[in-house]
Amino acid sequence: MLDFKEILKADLLLITTAVIWGFAFVFQTLGLEFIGPITFVFFRFLIASIIFLVLFKFGMKNESKLHDSSLDYYSIILGIIMVIGMLFQQIGLQYTTVARAGFVTSLYIIFVPLLGLFLSIKTDLLTLIGIVVALIGFYLLANINPEEFLFGDLLMLASSVLWASHVLIISRIARLVSIVRVMTIQFVTVAVISGVLMLLYESWSINDLARATYSLLFVAILSSCLGFSFQVLAQRKAPPSHSALILSTEAIFAALGGWLILNQNLSGLEIFGCLLILLGGIISQAKIFKKAL
Repeated sequence: MLDFKEILKADLLLITTAVIWGFAFVFQTLGLEFIGPITFVFFRFLIASIIFLVLFKFGMKNESKLHDSSLDYYSIILGIIMVIGMLFQQIGLQYTTVARAGFVTSLYIIFVPLLGLFLSIKTDLLTLIGIVVALIGFYLLANINPEEFLFGDLLMLASSVLWASHVLIISRIARLVSIVRVMTIQFVTVAVISGVLMLLYESWSINDLARATYSLLFVAILSSCLGFSFQVLAQRKAPPSHSALILSTEAIFAALGGWLILNQNLSGLEIFGCLLILLGGIISQAKIFKKAL
């Protein structure tokens, strides 16, 4: 049984990840003004791969399990899931609105406990209540007009299932693997697959790539390298459904980033939605806070 301090540390890592991923959405939007979605994914993970290859070779020689290859197939599977999920999200944004995309993507907080049932991973009642409250908040934050269902929504829904699978696999192997090793293999897998697809379906110029540099550096270094590493560290201690709920608060920070950087104002109803999402996260942790008092 994990104590309060361990859970708190895990939650802080997950919240930090959610902040990074939320603001990353702004930089993804800015970067896509200059290069295509597949090209963006490729260069994002090319940069991330180079950073982790350097760490793997020179920087983390004493890390436990760095040279243990017994679970590498999980890392490759994670990379395949990640590249498909990333591409579905990036391409889906071209066929739906940002609000709808944010809401549909947040549905992975439902898929994590549902898919977890097949792996005999149970979700406690308070977490389930928190998920329901947060979903209402996501709906209000997205400010969706439900009269039409778009092709992009289908791609976002598919990516949501993939991210749920990603969270569950990370939860299963987090304590057994080297973070540097799993990130390196995962990122290289994404870079290779997206690179092949880029050559087949998109073109780009040096000038356009240069304009997207700041966005690529933000998502590669902070969102990919730090964010996904923090996720693995946190999921060594936090249950998958709870992790998904905390990570899904990235929608709040995406809205905040849109307000601060893109001058996208929030209505009163959308702010209320943010508060409900936060309330959902607090409800899911009520049992742990009660034990700490």
